[in-house]
Formats: sequence, C-alpha cells, structure tokens
Amino acid sequence: MKHIQSLRALTGLGAFALAFASTASAQLRIGPPVRTDAGPGSTISNEISQASSSAFPSVGIHGYNDYRTGIRTWFTYTTDAGASWQEVLIRPPAGNQANVEGDPMACADPRTGLIWAGGISFAGNGGMYTARYDPQTDTFTNAVMIQAASGTDKGWMAAGPDPTNANATRVYCAYNFGVARSADLGDTWSGPVPLGTGIGFLPRVSADGTVHVSYYDFDTRHLIRSSTDGGVSWSSPVVIADRMDVWPIQDCPRIAGSFRAPSLQGMAAHPTDPDKLYFVYNDTTSMTAGQADVDIYFTQSGDAGATWSTPVVINGDAPEVGDQWFPWIEVDEEGRLHATWYDSRNTMQNDNATNNRFDAYYALSTDDGATWTEARLTPDSFSSANDGFGSGFIGDYIGMSVAGSRATPAYMRTDPSSGADAYVNNILVDESQEYCRGVVCPCGNTDPTSGCGNSGNDGDPATGAKLSSNGSASIAADDIVLTISGVNGGTVGLVAVGTSTGSAPVGDGQLCLGGTLARLPIYQADGTGTATFGPNGVIAGVASSPIGTPTAGQTWYLQSFYRDIGGPCGTNFNFTNALSITWIP
Repeated sequence: MKHIQSLRALTGLGAFALAFASTASAQLRIGPPVRTDAGPGSTISNEISQASSSAFPSVGIHGYNDYRTGIRTWFTYTTDAGASWQEVLIRPPAGNQANVEGDPMACADPRTGLIWAGGISFAGNGGMYTARYDPQTDTFTNAVMIQAASGTDKGWMAAGPDPTNANATRVYCAYNFGVARSADLGDTWSGPVPLGTGIGFLPRVSADGTVHVSYYDFDTRHLIRSSTDGGVSWSSPVVIADRMDVWPIQDCPRIAGSFRAPSLQGMAAHPTDPDKLYFVYNDTTSMTAGQADVDIYFTQSGDAGATWSTPVVINGDAPEVGDQWFPWIEVDEEGRLHATWYDSRNTMQNDNATNNRFDAYYALSTDDGATWTEARLTPDSFSSANDGFGSGFIGDYIGMSVAGSRATPAYMRTDPSSGADAYVNNILVDESQEYCRGVVCPCGNTDPTSGCGNSGNDGDPATGAKLSSNGSASIAADDIVLTISGVNGGTVGLVAVGTSTGSAPVGDGQLCLGGTLARLPIYQADGTGTATFGPNGVIAGVASSPIGTPTAGQTWYLQSFYRDIGGPCGTNFNFTNALSITWIP
C-alpha cells in the first residue's frame, strides 16, 4: 500500500554461512540471505512480492517498492535458481505513469511457467498494470493496464487453469475495486467484479480452475469468496476465521515499533487437490500486564473453502516471548507447506517501544500442517530504526514462492549502513523433486506412487519401481546418492539423464526424459531388489557425455530403465518414476 514520507540515507549488508535444519521426512538446506536489489549505496526497498513455478524451477522473480527516483516498482529475477539476480524496471504505459508507482505483485502459471509482474500507478490516470515474462525467451512484454482508475490500492495476482479448459490459462488480479480477469495471458483484461469492502484481496487458483479470493473485512473477520466460472460470478462470503483482536490499519499498538502492520493474510491452494486450501494470519493470543503476544495462526479447508478448521498457532516460541507478523504460505507439488513471517522472539521489547528488532523466519510442514519445523533466516536481528522512515514503514507484507524442491522466502532486511534492502534465502527441500508418478501406463499397470507396475519382488503387477535420492544438489560435493528399489532381485538396469522432460510410453513404462540424453553405468540390484549409485558418481558419470558437468541453476532429469522379465505388458523392460535436480554451486 502507498506510503510517502521524507527519506533518510542509509547503506551495505553482509551475509552469513549456510544454516541447516531437518524434519523426520525431509532434508532442509537453507542458504544465507542474499541481497537482490541493486540500488547503489544507501537505498530503501520494501513490500516484497515473489513468484516462481515448477514448470521452470530455476526461474523466479520478485518485486519491491524502490525509492531511488520517486517511488518505482522494480523487479529482480533469476534464471539460475538464485545463483545470480538481475533487475528490471516495470512501469505502466507512458500515459498512465506517475511519480509514485508501487505495491508490487507477481504470479506464475504452473502450466506454462509464464510470470506476470506489475503494480499500481498512484495517480488520477494511473491504476493497476502488469507485464508478462517468458522464461523460454527471457523477455518481458510491454506493460498493459489492468484497469486505469484513480484510487486503486493493494493488488495481488494469480494464474491457473481455465475452469472449462485445462489446457488454457486464466490470470486474475484482485484489489480494492474487485477481481479483474484475463483469458489471453494478460494481454487484455475484463472486470473488475466487486467483492465488497475489505483489504488484502488475495487470489489463488485451484487445480480444477476454481479461483478463490481471501481478504480482511476491516472488522473482525477474514473472508473468502470463490468463482467456478473464471471470475465472472462469485459465491457469497464465507468466514475463514474470526479475529480475537483488531487494530487500526495505520498503526499497530500490539507490536513494538512505530510502523504499521495491517491485518493481511496468506493463502495457498493445493496444486493437485482442488478441495484443499491453506490460510495464515496473525492475531493476539494473550495480553499480560498490558503487553500483547501476537502469533501466526493456521487454518485449512478440505472442502474448497466451505468450512475451515479451528485456527492453531504454528510459530514455536514459548508464550509471550515475541511477536510474529506479515505471514505468507505456499504449498508445493508434494503437498509440503511452506510459511514465512517476521518474528521478534530473539529480542525483548515493550509494545510501546519506538523501534523493533526482529528476524525473518521460515517453517516447513510435511504432514499437512499438523507439525512444523522452523528456521531463523537472518543471522542477526535487524532494526526498524533503519527502515528509512525513522521506524515508520517497513512495508505492509513480505512474500515467498515454491518451485520444485526450492522455496524462496523474500523479505526486507535493514542495516545501519545499507538501509532497507530486498533479500531472499534459497531453501532446498530433499534436494531433488520426484515427477512422472501415476502416469497412464501402457497396459493399465499404473502405480500412482512410483513408476509403472512391474513383476518386482512383491509379485504385485500394480506396484512399480522407485527412484529416490538423498544428499545435496551441490556440484562441488557431488554427494547425491540414487536408490532404485522395487525391482526383482538381481535385475540389471541403468539410470539415464536428460536435459528436459518428455512423455512417451516405452516398454512397460513411461519414458519421462527429453533433450540431450546420457547414461550412468549399469547397475545390478541386490537380493531385495535394491541398488544404489553414488556418491561421487552422478556428476562424474555424465561429465564426459554431451551433457557435461552441470552449472549452477541447471536442472537435470533422471530416470532408471531396468529389465523386467515377465512384466505385465510382456516387453520385458520398464521405467521407474523420474527425478529432477536443480544444481547449486
């Protein structure tokens, strides 16, 4: 949301070493904070919006308010999984430009991998605008107006399948005037359709094309409305959660610091189950001696938003230690939940303190939100005193995106010398991402959990063989270990590597590799039908092939071919599921 005030000069930040955390069922590698805004010297950046897609897991983009010349919406993007970032200024068409252009928003289409990035021109001839980025050509279109109108405020976007055609994409922009929609990849827009009074209108698209918008009603409720016809008509509001505490939009007396912390929220839609939605918000849990304990609450719906679970606190600090605010949530293709927020648990401050020292935090749940593993993203608490506004404005939100096995929290971090800057952490979960599971197999031998069914050791033709990995995606370490399981004892096979994905029935299975292909040495399974390959073998095994040694940000796709004498389709060979690995230095 717009915030104009006199600026104060500030400058430079350092980094810190890798942090590690783990859960019972996931490896978690958290990289250091990386500054992504390129503003020289003393700069101010805030209100971070982040987007990426598993269609191109090495690509990501985020935007931020930037105060170098007036107020502009700059975007920084990566094409190498966060190894490097480059800036681009996206402005509305010339006739709609203003001295104040902010409130960045970004979204990605899971089908095509296209990304939209835009913001608001705060002028009488301004309004909502967006441009489209194509990862295949590494180009941006010229920005177009979603709606040219005075008084527009806080928009977010989402993209997903058209409800009438899974092979087409709809793009949505929700803001204070309603929800606008595009059926031609953002070239032209219809609407907006008003949804009522509120703030923080946040759209999300489910796997069946239903679009949901959550928002805060300026009173005591977080609400959701849904559309099953591509944003033309909308359901009546449903209460997601009733707040226990409310505070003014322009001030937050519950959290230390003189900045505002509006009651915005985060929502995510499951990528494959259209009934599952997830929601986070902050609220006051308790008051002790006049001091509030503000926490992050989580609730979910299993019936497409019709009903919601009882909200529960997901941050792990003991009661009344610190406050948590600016929550965001995403869900990846494996159903893992990723959340991020600001957190003051590592400092003790009264609510009426002028400044606040706080950190960025991240949390992962691999059991649908039942339990969470937290990690501190910033090495030291930073102060709102260095926000460039005398502790008056740290932005109104932060963001995050997920792509394959990578999560990218994006936030503002301050320093006395460099000011308020845009930062990300590159987080890898399990280092590799499984795909090519549950495909339509040649003779009905489909296994939704691995490759196509085979004649493996269990004798069940509905059970396939599985390719999995552990270790890191580090090129220098080369410690990836591949495991093939579920084949017959003594079976021989090999792991193939491709530079892109594919989809073709071959033998008793589905070949899911494409591009340039290479192969690792032949393996032989032991008596249990299990074989391993690595460490110090996967990269080395492909180095002399046309693929060569990987570079940071490059993605490899791996799948195992194996002999299957007596298999269900009679061709005597089959394939496991496949993995993708996006390499880091």
